[in-house]
Amino acid sequence: MKTFINRIFNKWLIQPFTRFLNTGLSADKLAQSFAIGICLGLMPFPGTTLTCTAAAILFRLNFGAIQLINYMVAPLQLILIYPFFKIGAAFTGTHIMSGTIEVFTEKLKVTPWQTLYELGFTSVIALIVWVLVSLPLGLILFKISLPVFRRITSKTDQEEAV
Repeated sequence: MKTFINRIFNKWLIQPFTRFLNTGLSADKLAQSFAIGICLGLMPFPGTTLTCTAAAILFRLNFGAIQLINYMVAPLQLILIYPFFKIGAAFTGTHIMSGTIEVFTEKLKVTPWQTLYELGFTSVIALIVWVLVSLPLGLILFKISLPVFRRITSKTDQEEAV
């Protein structure tokens, strides 16, 4: 089982990032792309491709690397949307996340503006919670991934010298 997981990890993460290193991308920029790609990929709203593009331009990161990570964490983003919104609803005291989709649509029919206000307010709090989680997560991911990418870079440089 361990070798299967290692092969998957190697095929879907290490090999693509090694190819990015072979294009001349520094280990530092690659670690930044990795950390920012994960954090932005977990944002509880659609549009992470655009935010990753903006981050790549703003911080001069590799667009391909940041998008690769963004797409890799997409399933995790779908899983985490509900908890982020549930925490947002708990902080706001709204009941927007309680009940079924039928209850929500009924609320939307009966009191549309109130329901949209609660959903909007809950969304803002969910976004704030995501920011509060992403900042330390991004720093931790950067600190963990930088030595790994430096090691890969040094191996790549040694192989090219031979």
